[in-house]
Amino acid sequence: MGEDGALLVNSDKNVEAIEYAIGLYNKGFTNPNPATQTRYDLQDMFGAGKLAMVVAPNQLPTYLADKEYTVNYVTAAIPANEGVKSASVGVMDRVMAFKDDSYPDQAARNEAIGKFLSFFYAPENYVGWVSMEGFLPAVNSSVAALVEADPSFEAWLAVLDGAKFYPTTDPKWNDTKQGVIEVEQQALTGGDVKALLDDLQAKLAG
Repeated sequence: MGEDGALLVNSDKNVEAIEYAIGLYNKGFTNPNPATQTRYDLQDMFGAGKLAMVVAPNQLPTYLADKEYTVNYVTAAIPANEGVKSASVGVMDRVMAFKDDSYPDQAARNEAIGKFLSFFYAPENYVGWVSMEGFLPAVNSSVAALVEADPSFEAWLAVLDGAKFYPTTDPKWNDTKQGVIEVEQQALTGGDVKALLDDLQAKLAG
């Protein structure tokens, strides 16, 4: 994101990141055709000791236990460049309430919605639901309670502070996401990353 909050794809950091990823591929450190493998395929490879590292959801311990994998592993933050804070990709569902102008008592309606959200996110209610689903909490008030209920979550909660969420509310996000995918594909066949990202930025701005 730029300083004005607009999507910015051709920053120096983005150029460096894509060039680094392409470099790993060219050196043979990455799967030549990742589209042939699902998240579960990769988790199975990791559990079988055939994959050194995997970026996985916090449900990984349960998944491996259910599959009876006994690989020894630790949870760690995603590696980052020197001087750069590690970041993870945040994925979330949304609780949405839609405005209904035909409802006779808007104040009462809004109050009812507020009461439901307060009830749902209260730690005594929310922690049980989050633990059952294997999710990470969306509200800070539940973090301590969640760790107390299940200490194994502490390592996953440590990455929340650096979580970055896709700007899905930006009307240009879908074009941006698809554009970056195309840039990466062209870069794999020798395209200049900086020039490709500059072109994409111009299209998004235009």
